[in-house]
Amino acid sequence: MNLNIRRRTLWLVLAAVAAIAAGSAYAAPGSNGSVGNANRTINLHEASETPALSFVDIGAPGPSVGDHVVTTDGVVRPNGTAAGTMVQVCTIVKAGPSVFASTYDCSGSFDLEGGSITVAGPFVPTAAENPFAVTGGTGEFKGARGDGVIRAEDDEIMIKLL
Repeated sequence: MNLNIRRRTLWLVLAAVAAIAAGSAYAAPGSNGSVGNANRTINLHEASETPALSFVDIGAPGPSVGDHVVTTDGVVRPNGTAAGTMVQVCTIVKAGPSVFASTYDCSGSFDLEGGSITVAGPFVPTAAENPFAVTGGTGEFKGARGDGVIRAEDDEIMIKLL
């Protein structure tokens, strides 16, 4: 992959955490649309084609265990309307030759109209799919649980609320 595709893939994975959280707040087509509605699937997309990423190099120069990638951005529904914002921190747990070839553990939070949702999970930028867990929330999302999958190459984020 060229550098632009790898950056986009990393962003998509990072955005997945945000999308998982944001998706929990919005009903998928065909649902009744009520917030907190369990047993539904929510589909989202990343808001920015090339969001800004901040690399925090805390160890040896270059990717090493413990380094972080921090990202903030918006998340959108499939029709392009805004769904909310996300903040995510991913820590390298297995360093590769570049930040795009490393393995991460990520956690994040998403600010949505009815409250916030927290998410966590592993992330491998080169994987076709990356699973995440919905770990909780505030406001209307208090006690949120579920999981999600990010398909970085397709810019797809699917969240299943339990």
